[in-house]
Amino acid sequence: MGTDSKSSVHNFLENGNQHSGVLQFYLPLNQRFEFRVDVPAAVSNRGATGTEYDTNFGDLQIVGRFLLSETRDLTQSFNVAFRAPTGSTDNVNGVAAITPTYEFWTNWWKGLVLRGGAGFFVPYGHQSIDEVGVRASFIANLAVGYYFTPHTATPFGDLVFYLSANLAQTIDGPSLNTVSLTPGFRTHLGENWYLLAGVEVPVTSRKAFDYQVLGALMKVF
Repeated sequence: MGTDSKSSVHNFLENGNQHSGVLQFYLPLNQRFEFRVDVPAAVSNRGATGTEYDTNFGDLQIVGRFLLSETRDLTQSFNVAFRAPTGSTDNVNGVAAITPTYEFWTNWWKGLVLRGGAGFFVPYGHQSIDEVGVRASFIANLAVGYYFTPHTATPFGDLVFYLSANLAQTIDGPSLNTVSLTPGFRTHLGENWYLLAGVEVPVTSRKAFDYQVLGALMKVF
């Protein structure tokens, strides 16, 4: 499975906008274990203090996903993301971090689906903590969605609308938290192509942006 994702962030760090593109590849090794590789093809912004837009490669991320259990109605997995500082600090990248998370997905009643997870974002290294200013955080999310159409009703197959709530709470240094809401949808276009889109909006006073528009085109092989 492969995904081409793009995002456009409005008023990033109160210094212009940010545009980025990421290619994602899923590499299953067996029924229980797979890798996901996130290739940040381009990140463009002014950073926190710049006056000109800088466009660079972003931070490469490799995610190992282990399937804990899977039934018709419930899937659980344990994941560990390894972020490499391949990007530039000019774009507020160049961050080395490890992120272990637990995730679940449920479908207990008709078209209603719940998914979510929780874990820890753990940066390390002088550049990540001192230069970029990232901090270790507890992260969590919970999304509620509903499927309105069958898989074969392309280009609106498996049409699901959802609302996701996202939390990041620092666990070192000053106690800071960020909460955002992301309404969005996903639809099956046909031939195993999927279109995904959403808008993330921070709802706390502490925020890195006003809102960001998310879009992705996914192909299932």
